[in-house]
Parts: sequence; C-alpha cells; structure tokens
Amino acid sequence: MIYTLDPASREVHAMKQCEVEGPCFLATITSIHTGKRNRAVIIRCAFELQYFLHAATDVEVEGVQMLCPPTVTGRDLWSLEELLQIVFFRGVETEESAVVYRTSIGTYKLGNLDLRRKKTHRVWNSEQGLRSHTPQTSNPVWDMSKPVLYASVL
Repeated sequence: MIYTLDPASREVHAMKQCEVEGPCFLATITSIHTGKRNRAVIIRCAFELQYFLHAATDVEVEGVQMLCPPTVTGRDLWSLEELLQIVFFRGVETEESAVVYRTSIGTYKLGNLDLRRKKTHRVWNSEQGLRSHTPQTSNPVWDMSKPVLYASVL
C-alpha cells in the first residue's frame, strides 16, 4: 500500500500506485514505537529530504537511496543508488546555484553554477550526518481504523 499525506487537510490516504517524475529519495525507516521496519518514505527533492531528516519524529532513518531517472544518469533506465552526500553550491559573484549528489554509483550535478568559479557550499546530507542523527519522539495518538504515517512531519 502507498500512503500519502494531503498537506492541506493533514489526512493520510491509502493508494495502490503512484508515478514519480524526476529524481527523488527513498528513506528506509523504523518506527520507534512499534519497531516495525516495513516502510520507506519517498521524498521529492533534496530540500524536502533535508527537512524530513531534521523534522521527522517517531522514526529512525536507516538509510537513504536516490531514485535516478535517465535524464540525471545518462543511462537508459532508472536506477536506485545509495545516497552518500548532497552538497548545495551558490555562486559568490552570481545568483547561480547547483546541487551535487554523490551516490554509490556516480556523482550528478543539477544546476547552472560552474563549479570552477568562486562559490560557497553547504552539505545538506551525508552518511556521517545520518549516522549521528538522534530520532525525536512524540506521543502519537493513532486511530488504527484509518491509514497513518509512522513519520510525523509538521
């Protein structure tokens, strides 16, 4: 089953399928309350992944993979690759920016910034950061007659 959160109503909906367009991330999670390891979270972009990793409660994030379309990898098929690091770059003398994704298979740059130019950078995600993350807990009240998300992000 695929569980989705309606951001407006905050209701969880159960669906049988979904389609993904563009790169996204798959975070393997374990519920702190039940110990269940039967779910993963699909996250649409690097910014949302960063937010999820800092704001999600009630789960431990075991690992993150990047779902890469052919437009990113240059290969014929989609690939699921272990994510090692995401670095955001912003030009010092320009408004251009870029995000560099380093995975177990390759390194991919999205954005217009020429990385040979003067720039600032910030690591958004890394294996080291994931290992040092301490999960936060809340006191969820679940109505088990309705679909629920293990990971709470408000």
